[in-house]
Amino acid sequence: MSRDLILGLDTCTRWLNLALLDAQGRLLASSQEEVVTHTTRVLPALDALFRSAGRPREDLCAIGVVIGPGSFTGLRVGLAAAEGLSKGLGVPAFGLDSLAALAEAATGEGTGVALLDARRKQVYAGSFVREGDAVLSASEPVAIGPEEVLARMPGPTWAVGDGVTLVAGWPEGCILSPGIPNIAVSAARVARRALGEGRSPGILTPLYVRAPDVRQPG
Repeated sequence: MSRDLILGLDTCTRWLNLALLDAQGRLLASSQEEVVTHTTRVLPALDALFRSAGRPREDLCAIGVVIGPGSFTGLRVGLAAAEGLSKGLGVPAFGLDSLAALAEAATGEGTGVALLDARRKQVYAGSFVREGDAVLSASEPVAIGPEEVLARMPGPTWAVGDGVTLVAGWPEGCILSPGIPNIAVSAARVARRALGEGRSPGILTPLYVRAPDVRQPG
């Protein structure tokens, strides 16, 4: 077999999301599992994913990983797994932020909003424009109160993510997609595009947006 597989990996929320695409962008295998901790589940889930596809991990040619914002501990686990596979197999790893990954998975055209429940009475929010297969960012990701979303990102025609239900007063006709789809598929698709365009992977850096809940004592 040739090295033609692209892995998508997401550990930014309570879900462990995995996806495996071939060089043509076809989804060969995927999994979405709600976990208490990603630490003990990532490697077994990866093994199961490759078994499901009937292919070895040595057939990977690229990795796409979601870099946050989201669970601080979870995203570090995902980045460590992606970096380990990247270095061990000698393949590039491309990062994608979680809100962009949600926007990639959304339905609807025009301007929309991607939202993740950030806890502490906040959501991670970002505005995007979807035109066919193209998804363009229209704002930087922020952590704000749900009541601020529509004031800062007015007139959306679609909204996606588990933060959707925390926001009141959506415009009539806005396509709402609450919950978290398997955004590892988005990460794999973006990595496939990056590979096809000859882009060089950057350093995988976690995107936190806000300060961690636990801090070192002063």
